[in-house]
Amino acid sequence: MYKINVFTAKLSLSWVQQLEKIKPSFCEFHYYAYTDFEDLYALLEQHLAVGDGALFSGQIPYFFAQTRFQEATVPMLYFDISERDFYHALTELFYEKKIAMDRIAIDFCYEENGYLGIHEWSIGKKPYLFSQTMNEFASNDIIDKAADWHIQLHTENKVDLSFTRVAEMRERLARHNIPFIAFYPSPYAMQLTLDNLVHQLQLQQLNQNKVVVVHILIPIDKANIDELEYRQIALYKAILDFKQMYANSFIVHREASSIAIITTYKHFLTTTNSYTHCHLVDFLDDKLSFPVKIGWGIGNSLLESQEFAKKAATLCSSKETQGYIIENGREIGPLLYGTLLQFDDEKQQHLKNLSAAYDIPLLQLQKIEVMLEKLTTTIVSGELLSTHLGITVRSANRILKQLQEKSLADELPNITSATRGRPKKYYQIKLY
Repeated sequence: MYKINVFTAKLSLSWVQQLEKIKPSFCEFHYYAYTDFEDLYALLEQHLAVGDGALFSGQIPYFFAQTRFQEATVPMLYFDISERDFYHALTELFYEKKIAMDRIAIDFCYEENGYLGIHEWSIGKKPYLFSQTMNEFASNDIIDKAADWHIQLHTENKVDLSFTRVAEMRERLARHNIPFIAFYPSPYAMQLTLDNLVHQLQLQQLNQNKVVVVHILIPIDKANIDELEYRQIALYKAILDFKQMYANSFIVHREASSIAIITTYKHFLTTTNSYTHCHLVDFLDDKLSFPVKIGWGIGNSLLESQEFAKKAATLCSSKETQGYIIENGREIGPLLYGTLLQFDDEKQQHLKNLSAAYDIPLLQLQKIEVMLEKLTTTIVSGELLSTHLGITVRSANRILKQLQEKSLADELPNITSATRGRPKKYYQIKLY
């Protein structure tokens, strides 16, 4: 049973409750009517997060919720006028009352709803539109602005009729003897919105129930095989402690040199702060005296998730505890101790472009980029790169030399040192 909270202006409550006529058996609606923004804020604060989804009587309360409760994760939609409703009303006006399109003021046509198609057939005789974008409705004084706009157009004799979607507008326009038509979504339009919300809820439920696999790999020291048994025991105990912290929401499976954890997508989001920070990395880094590789796998089946998890673990460095995520082939990471991963699609696209243009492995560029963010500097040495990428100093120096040759790094002048030996080379990385 889905619990859907419906937030509506009191003036719109009567038509909003038509939802009861089209209510699916697996949904229950809870109605919350407000008189002003202060009242709406209190209702949202109390009820928004405790429902599975939210519906709004119009774009004003919807935008209010979007701007004041940006952390809300429940799906939210608002009821709008459909083109079918809009043109049904226009037909009577044009053909029976002979109202011209360019003598109408409309406060609910904007780019986001395709201007309800008016630009496609009203060439030369366009109506007055309150705003070109819905973003205008995000302001606190939107009702005053829209009312003043309608009143001014009628005062200047530019229009004969106003179309409004704002419930609070009726009283204001009537007070100034302004002819208007108040539009409400028809049951047909409400059904479309409700179907859309239910679809989102069903997809969300599928995602929440999706199986996620964690593969934790213990790097094997071939020179000290006896150490492996100790590490297995220590890791297993640490995982059980971590499991208790999350109310036993994991299934733990112990293997020879690794541990597998099975959990749900919902718990994955919690333990990785929605892909940005891995609490498991922090916990194991604190608890263990040796590094482990943590791979998260998210696929369309348990087997696929297991494969992704194992592959993700191999992407991690063997010199420090790290985490990597692979979701349907998409690689995200590394997730490092105490570091928040800012997974920026625009930034990732830039790295992909560099990878293609300079023939450099994308994963290598991603690891370097995360390392620079962690160190908060673009100046590194081969030794520093070696430590953070889990490679030999020789390989790290070769990578830095290649970056220099491709103008993605500059070699800095040697710093004079009183110590013996060859001076270290430092490079300034230039990925951006």
